[in-house]
Order: sequence, then structure tokens, then C-alpha cells
Amino acid sequence: MKLDEIHDLLLNSARGRVARDVRLAPMTTYKLGGPASVLFEPHDVDDLALLAEVLTKVDASGDVPVFVLGRGSNVVISDHGWKGVVVRMSDAWSRIDGKGDAACVAGAATSLPVMANWAARRGLSGVEFGVAIPGSVGGAVRMNAGAHGGQMSDHLAYVRTFDLRASDVVEVAAAGLG
Repeated sequence: MKLDEIHDLLLNSARGRVARDVRLAPMTTYKLGGPASVLFEPHDVDDLALLAEVLTKVDASGDVPVFVLGRGSNVVISDHGWKGVVVRMSDAWSRIDGKGDAACVAGAATSLPVMANWAARRGLSGVEFGVAIPGSVGGAVRMNAGAHGGQMSDHLAYVRTFDLRASDVVEVAAAGLG
């Protein structure tokens, strides 16, 4: 079975967590959801490149579904679970770095309320709405999260993503995100 081989190859080489049949319910706001066939929590970009390599080797036809799960605040997962690979960014992806007087760079796993609070403590305005959204920065960007008249797209300069098909980091200007 492809999922067994994907699990084993990741388990033998990845720095991040790799596990089989992990219940997703504790990872969601509504505490619903059955098991992920394979849960992968990459530690770094090298782990993402490994995932791309493994998927290319084992699943060249692209039959195995891959789902990226953030903090689980805007999803409902079936009690039957996810028959594929769930990628959930590890704590290594939760960071905020200052970038000059008017900006910051936040990792995908960073809690959106934590980022909003970080910005407010430094006198940076605009993302205050994020304090009320229990998601991650990555999820908020992907869904253009917003509240109280603000939204993520109003405050982005660029996004750095990992393209699994190309096995490459891609930087996209906010205007190019659609």
C-alpha cells in the first residue's frame, strides 16, 4: 500500500514527526475528526523536500491525497478520518521576526492571536483583528481570514511557500496570490 511506504520512507529520514493513524480531533477547534492515515509534521524545508521526493517516488500518479492542517479552527474532519497524508507544521514553524519599524515575518504555524499581540506590543497596527481568530498565520493567509473590517490580504507583502510538485520554495508577492 502506498501509504505504508510513504510512512516508512518518511519515518526513516525525516527530522519531524511521522505517525500512522493519529486522531485529528484533538487538533481541531470542534474536537471532531477520525485518524489521519499518515501524519507528517515537518521540522524544516528539508523535510518538505523529502516529502516531495517520497511522493514523487511512491505516488507518481498523484493518487494519494495530501491535506495541510493548520490549527484546525476552520475545518470539520469526518469521523472516518483522512485517507492520505496530513501535513501539519511543527512548532519549528512558529516564529515571529521583526523586519524594520513597520513589518514582521511570521511562520505558518504561528498562532494568529499571538502575532496580533506581538505586533500591538511593538506599535504595529492593522492586524488587531487577528486576536479574535484562533487559527494559524498560514491558514489565515490561505483563507484570507478577517474580522472587524480587517483581512490578511490588506497586510501582506509576500508569502513564501513550498511547492510539493516542484520541490522548491517559491516567494509570491501578495498581489500575485489571487
